[in-house]
Amino acid sequence: MDVVNFFLDINDGDYSFKNPSNIKMTILGCFLTSDVGSRPSSFKKWGFDNKSEYTCSNATALEKENDYILLTDFYSEETTPTVLKMTHQQFIQILTDWEEKVLKLKPKEVTITYENDQFIIETKN
Repeated sequence: MDVVNFFLDINDGDYSFKNPSNIKMTILGCFLTSDVGSRPSSFKKWGFDNKSEYTCSNATALEKENDYILLTDFYSEETTPTVLKMTHQQFIQILTDWEEKVLKLKPKEVTITYENDQFIIETKN
């Protein structure tokens, strides 16, 4: 089971992540907090765009490979950077869940768990 936790900064309304269980969950945490932030729609649009195979943002490189989206830490110091590989459906779902369950509701704590090929978002107020 892979896990990453997020905490709301009540002063600025942004999330930070802590305690990722591994590098892949670190990539996810950084992607959602630094890159997606409050605008998941631009990444959803890219996910559905059949013309663009690659994009990058503040901290994450994204690449399409068949029906998968590959996320890589843009500043990785690893010789062979760790890749978080998710299906196109998982990518769109996590962006939708982030928008609906986190950005709109602003819970104080968020936990994303990856288990049985699913990303599950749980929130606490």
